[in-house]
Amino acid sequence: MIMYGLLSKLLVSGKLKFEQGRITAFKDPFALIDLYSLKEITDDALEGGIKEISNLYFYGWVYGYHTTKNMIELLKLKQFEERYKISMDVIGLLGFGDYQTLSFKRADHAKFKVIQNPFALLYHPSDKSVCHYIRGMEAGGGTLVHGTLIDNVEFECAAKNGKYCIHANLNQKNLAAVDKSVLDSQLDLDLIKTRQRKFIKEMGDDPKKLGL
Repeated sequence: MIMYGLLSKLLVSGKLKFEQGRITAFKDPFALIDLYSLKEITDDALEGGIKEISNLYFYGWVYGYHTTKNMIELLKLKQFEERYKISMDVIGLLGFGDYQTLSFKRADHAKFKVIQNPFALLYHPSDKSVCHYIRGMEAGGGTLVHGTLIDNVEFECAAKNGKYCIHANLNQKNLAAVDKSVLDSQLDLDLIKTRQRKFIKEMGDDPKKLGL
């Protein structure tokens, strides 16, 4: 119920607006999309291999970074704990499942259990992990919440087990410790870091301050 209280506050404060032909959230233009559309995009990425999977991940990373940047500025969120709490409340409103934090540590990691993720369940039963765009969103937002470059790995997917996903936002040290076969199936780090660095500069931020 907490996240619905947040929704009410955003609507009352004008930080979430529904106008004729336009939705605005934290200064960003938003639009509602059907998850079957995202499934088609994901299907193309899966068929295209690790490069296209990484591009899809990066598109989600842009979503998370840009939205969280505006959210932090508009709500004046200075402390890690408040940035993390509000970010988790917001992601609960987006419709990608019920997020439960398993563990988190500032500038280190955050591990989530995502229960009944409706996107991943579109694929069940499957032998593939499919939440590439979603984990990109988590990592892009996590980068600004933690104040250091964050990337995300999916360790379990509801597409396979029909129940829940396990995602982890990791700093670069923790990312390097992930099993190589898992990492290589989800992230082309050279491609992603090049695009992250370019985008961060476009946002007027300094990649070096984020450890990139």
